[in-house]
Amino acid sequence: MKLITAVLPASGFERVHEALRTLGIPGVTVTTVFARGVGRIHDEVYRGARRRVELQPAVRLDLVVADGDAADVIHVIAVAGVRGTVWITPVERVVRIRTREWGEAAL
Repeated sequence: MKLITAVLPASGFERVHEALRTLGIPGVTVTTVFARGVGRIHDEVYRGARRRVELQPAVRLDLVVADGDAADVIHVIAVAGVRGTVWITPVERVVRIRTREWGEAAL
């Protein structure tokens, strides 16, 4: 099993979410975050005060998938997303607490 984490611009989230749904991925955890990537740093004026904007709103997706589905999920995120970062972490064990299922049955 693999944990796939993707940090994407907030504007690209809906496309990625819909693409994952069409792939048949049943669950995803979504978190609103602020990230600094290759985007430009700029100054902004808010209530008369100038401030430097380095962090942009982004969305973090966390999915635990079977090893065989990991490549497909990464491909869908890469095709549907405009830009962002994806990283993969091996998962030793998954437990669904409500049903007490273990391993891939818990996905």
